[in-house]
Amino acid sequence: MSVRLPWFRHLTLIKNSVQLRSFSLFEEIPRAPPDKIFGLTEQFNKDENNKKVNLTVGVYKDNDGLVTTFPTVSKAQKMLEQDEKRNNDLSYLPIIGSPTYRRSVLDFLFRESCPSSGPKLLEENRISFVQTLSGTGALAVAADLLSLFISRTVWIPEPSWPNHINIFKRHGFTDIRTYPYYEDGKLCVDKWLEHLRKNVKKNDGIRHCIILHACCHNPTGLDPTREQWQKILETVNELKMLPIIDMAYQGLESGNPPEDAYVLRMCLDESRYKWSHGLFLCQSFAKNMGLYGERVGSLSVVVPPNQPETKTNIESQLKQIVRSIYSSPPGYGCRVASIVLSSPSLKKEWHKDVDFMVQRLLDVRHGMCERLGWSDLVNYTQQHGMFYYTRLNHHSLNRLRDEYSIYMTMDGRLSLSGINDHNIDYVCDAFKSISRVS
Repeated sequence: MSVRLPWFRHLTLIKNSVQLRSFSLFEEIPRAPPDKIFGLTEQFNKDENNKKVNLTVGVYKDNDGLVTTFPTVSKAQKMLEQDEKRNNDLSYLPIIGSPTYRRSVLDFLFRESCPSSGPKLLEENRISFVQTLSGTGALAVAADLLSLFISRTVWIPEPSWPNHINIFKRHGFTDIRTYPYYEDGKLCVDKWLEHLRKNVKKNDGIRHCIILHACCHNPTGLDPTREQWQKILETVNELKMLPIIDMAYQGLESGNPPEDAYVLRMCLDESRYKWSHGLFLCQSFAKNMGLYGERVGSLSVVVPPNQPETKTNIESQLKQIVRSIYSSPPGYGCRVASIVLSSPSLKKEWHKDVDFMVQRLLDVRHGMCERLGWSDLVNYTQQHGMFYYTRLNHHSLNRLRDEYSIYMTMDGRLSLSGINDHNIDYVCDAFKSISRVS
């Protein structure tokens, strides 16, 4: 004989069953590992040692350890504040970004930085452009477009910025490969090219994309020479690979932003290279204008010649991709960047700001070398950019963090701007201490 439950007991059982089922669904979500850089910063913030030093995130700090605004950016901000019409306009930007920003950035990248070939590309209307959420956003939008229509195979240098793999994996790429870039303290360009020739067959039906760091390679700071770049681009072109240029540190090698676009200039030399699938340029003003939190960047897609509909088709797809992710980009940072880029006097001052930053980073690099005196400080003078690649192993890095509260990423990359006159002796003494035992 079955026992009938009261109606309210049935409701309770159903409610409990739904709650249990909902809870079990969320239980299926595993915990992701902490971000390799920002996760360490979270740990640093909880550290109570008053001598702690954060050498993880690539943000420029002055000699007092402060993140300060570039003088030219401050001037541009004041000019924006005085322009009530622009300053009070909080409406949405177009999906592909501000038209003023578009003109300013295209002129900067392709007229000023690539005067031999860029103007012709602009006149022929061969560059699809979209304002992005800094360089990371540019890579994500590029990956979406490529994985939807062209390729799901990408080659990334080993080592590289950790987020490269994460971005392409999350945006449709199912075949992520690495090519040898750095071994035993030096570049291995010949091994890199031999590896590509062995594993990329130009007629195998697979379209291969390749990430190329434009300058100040992250994390090693070591870049190929111009002669090596010529060999690299010849091989990439020969194998019909699609170049994705990541230009996050333009200006941080020489102190002159247009000068540091040399890889882009070489790529756009159409007397030498004919990119059958075009070329992607992912660019950012985070580092070279200090617009970190404003997320100001761009994606430029250079389409092959004699394909008038291609640019229009690509821009239509870029609009759909952006619309589906963040709808339209933010306005404030791009307005600041546009003012700097469109004023000849401000632009000249901006170049001086970038050069000042580069000189301070060089001073820190030299200061560390003088204090450490390590015989195996390999290529420290040949490294460029915000970072010094120490090649310290995990044991040494853990000791630095646990015993001295000095935080670095686990690939041994050190953010130079985190070091200043107040802590350089402490950091170098700690390095010498762990090197004696590790």
